[in-house]
Amino acid sequence: MPSDITQLTAGRQLTGLRQVLDCTATATTLRQGPAAAPGEPPAWLALLCTAHSEALPEWPGTASDTDGLRLSCGSVLDYRSAEQLLQSHADLWLTPLTGVDPTTHAGVWPEVLDQADRVLRARLGEDAADGDETLHSLAMMLGMACRNAAEGDLYQATVPLAYCETLAQRL
Repeated sequence: MPSDITQLTAGRQLTGLRQVLDCTATATTLRQGPAAAPGEPPAWLALLCTAHSEALPEWPGTASDTDGLRLSCGSVLDYRSAEQLLQSHADLWLTPLTGVDPTTHAGVWPEVLDQADRVLRARLGEDAADGDETLHSLAMMLGMACRNAAEGDLYQATVPLAYCETLAQRL
């Protein structure tokens, strides 16, 4: 498998840019996620600083140099389908935050996001006095994702969810 980032990204459609760690260090290590199918390039590329690369050895993928690409630690270049991106969001932060499990809604993403939005807004109603700006920001962005998904644009729904993912790290 090639380790040169130019080879890994050439001619591929980037479907998402995510920030999965709250770290301001410049990434020096590239982690390659598993391929979607045998013989295909990695489904995602994660860029990590030296400290996170050593602290997260269980993260899948092989490690190599970033070959001059300078993004913040925790940046993920994603090449997966909208459904795979949505499932990743559910696995990493949406389900833990809201308790909404996509399997309960048979993976119908507009329904999943709508239910998660309802749960978060109910939580905000209960916590209205605390003025939690992070939760309010999450609710606003999750609402945007719901509207995009309801309109049938799952890729566009992943854009505000990527921002939600970054915000959820602050909770």
